[in-house]
Amino acid sequence: MLKDLHYMIVDDEPLAIDVIENYLQRLEVAHITRCGNAVEAFQLLQKKAIDCIFLDIEMPLLSGLDLLKSLKEPPAIIITTAYRDYAVEGFELEVTDYLVKPISFPRFMKALEKIAKTSRPQKEEETPVAGKDHLFLKVDKKFIKVLIADILYIESLKDYVRVHTRDGAYITYQSLTEITDKLPTDNFARVHRSYTIALDKINGIDGNCVDIAGKLIPVSRENRPDVFRKLGK
Repeated sequence: MLKDLHYMIVDDEPLAIDVIENYLQRLEVAHITRCGNAVEAFQLLQKKAIDCIFLDIEMPLLSGLDLLKSLKEPPAIIITTAYRDYAVEGFELEVTDYLVKPISFPRFMKALEKIAKTSRPQKEEETPVAGKDHLFLKVDKKFIKVLIADILYIESLKDYVRVHTRDGAYITYQSLTEITDKLPTDNFARVHRSYTIALDKINGIDGNCVDIAGKLIPVSRENRPDVFRKLGK
């Protein structure tokens, strides 16, 4: 549902952010991130999963379009700008919608309807049944068998996940919850809304993070007790 998605608003005008935030709050959206410039947004996008960005174009240091071009796997983008001149370039970058300020609530809702239609594409076919020691991941229109013992950790990418293994990483269409539920609970734990890890692959603990293959993975406060219980701490 729209209210369960994570939204980011990027604009150098606080009042413009307030308008979008107010519209989202009318829909009882709980996850809203405010950014006053594109540089701040870029840094935050490296740390947290976002489903939709409301993106202004003309901002200091880095424009909204430059930010969009820098993202390898951008979430849904809704341009919010006072200028109509960038519409063609915006749609060439496959943005979901282009809103010209001042933005009315009915027009805002039409943009969100597009998000609702595209946020969860239909699965083409069912995944083969997983075994006790392996999973089948659909990668580039074919199914790949992955041994559970080879999985290091799994990272959420909006509607997809990246499964990191000893031999490499695979991106497949399913949610982090869906794939976590297929894994044995004695050795796998959801440690963050964006990560599930193999407990036996932990090399060390650094503050609120665990080290797996040189990657520091955050452990959220609510998941910490369960993780440490399984680790025997």
